[in-house]
Amino acid sequence: MAGIIGNNKLNQKGYLLIESLVAFSILSLCMAIYIPFIVGMLKKIDAEKTAVEMHRIQYEQVQKIEQHQIIDKTWRTGGEVFTIEETTITAQKGVRIKHGEEEIFIEILSFQASNP
Repeated sequence: MAGIIGNNKLNQKGYLLIESLVAFSILSLCMAIYIPFIVGMLKKIDAEKTAVEMHRIQYEQVQKIEQHQIIDKTWRTGGEVFTIEETTITAQKGVRIKHGEEEIFIEILSFQASNP
């Protein structure tokens, strides 16, 4: 029995090393899954933020058209530059917002209020 207890003390040195390696590998695996997920979410958030900003700019430019004001040609916000074009097709007007490869367009049918 005394021989078994003496060998047990020698085996504990290797156990600490194996336990540390297992813990390190589990942490590394978690980080390998977590980091690409966070990067993808940050890219998606940035794309959605740009889309919301483009729609906000478009809304403000439509309000300027409604009030018969001159629309802006460029819009700078958050370090980004948006290009704005007013289009006229027959009697209808429209606003086109461009940012990089993204583009949105809205066609304004009428600003006249209808009376029932």
